[in-house]
Amino acid sequence: MPRSNIKSSNKFASKKNNFPNYLRTLNLSPQKTLGQHFLVDQMIMFDIAAAVVEEGIDTVIEIGAGPGGLTQELVKNFSSVIAVELDEELASITRDRLNTYNNLTVIAADILQIDLLEILSEANARPPFVIVGNLPYYITQPILRKIQESSVLPSKIVFLVQREVARRIVGGKSKESLLSMCTKFFGSPLKLFDVDSSSFWPEPKVQSSVIRIDNFSEPAVPILSKDQEPFFHLLRAGFSSPRKQLHNVLPGALGIADKEIKIVLSKAEIAPELRAQHLSLEDWYVLFRCLQSSYPSVMRIR
Repeated sequence: MPRSNIKSSNKFASKKNNFPNYLRTLNLSPQKTLGQHFLVDQMIMFDIAAAVVEEGIDTVIEIGAGPGGLTQELVKNFSSVIAVELDEELASITRDRLNTYNNLTVIAADILQIDLLEILSEANARPPFVIVGNLPYYITQPILRKIQESSVLPSKIVFLVQREVARRIVGGKSKESLLSMCTKFFGSPLKLFDVDSSSFWPEPKVQSSVIRIDNFSEPAVPILSKDQEPFFHLLRAGFSSPRKQLHNVLPGALGIADKEIKIVLSKAEIAPELRAQHLSLEDWYVLFRCLQSSYPSVMRIR
């Protein structure tokens, strides 16, 4: 099982052993434009691979396979591993380096431009499946959004992300964010452990954490498909000025008079002085229903 907290697990990163050297012999180095920081700590790779394993699920999609360090751990645990890598040169290296594994499919593609069902189809796989990845920090939120909007959802997601982003995804009492609310609509997020910058090559300037998201079969609150976009519109409105109290931010964001917003908040039993971070997903659901009842045109997104 993954450790509850970790900084740097062994000498792998500090010694810069053969794996980074292997890249250098090919005149390759991480591309800053793609936000590449390769995970080179084998124990961390082992822990991440262990964290994504789920009984009864044989297929895993790895996002951002890079040079294939984590991929090599995944092929030992799954019957079908689909590694998606934007960098065609790295995809080719991983494909060649791990060519003895017949349960591996490497796809050179932009995860934001390809559907999850299409990815599964290329490997002759089908749901259920899980997703894992060491994500470039700048693209974590778009990738999460892409997955959440997919026609098929993984049963579990395990991502290595920037620590501050991990905090925002997990949220907590009085610490919620737009990212945590959108995540909790689809699943239950949890921080597993921290990863020190020394576990990467090159070392990033920020610290990282591994998170797990266990997705639900149905949304956490009973929102119909046609109402999901209006509900997310309300969330975006509420968090548009997170430092402001709700009675100050919602009138301008929704186009409803301050006095009327206070009435709706009262119906929803939400104190107008609260900020968006203080509301749970259930609170937002109640507020949405009250707004939908009193101002259906505002809550109707075309």
